[in-house]
Amino acid sequence: MRALSRAKPRVNQTAFPIFAFVGALGGMGLKIKDLSEALGLAFDLGPVLARSRLSFAAPLLVDRVYAVDADIDMLVNKPSRTYGTADHLHLAIRLSTEKLHSTARLHIIFPGRQE
Repeated sequence: MRALSRAKPRVNQTAFPIFAFVGALGGMGLKIKDLSEALGLAFDLGPVLARSRLSFAAPLLVDRVYAVDADIDMLVNKPSRTYGTADHLHLAIRLSTEKLHSTARLHIIFPGRQE
């Protein structure tokens, strides 16, 4: 990951920030496809990642085991000029040890199913 992003060599135990995103998605225990299908969202119609935001309460460190907790902050159906309707899923995925380290907030737009 460091080589792909041309990051400088690590000088301490701090992990590269993208691992907050990688750890959130990989550690959630459920693929986005499976989550969206369980919620009745149209994954097969091609969702769009509208926004992703990472915030850090403490640095992520290498060689640590993090707990991963995910919550649906909001799921709302809205009118859409492009799709007719669209489902907006807002997820918050946190990585923590005894304390919170990072939060990945994802806003994913799913085309609404046309009936």
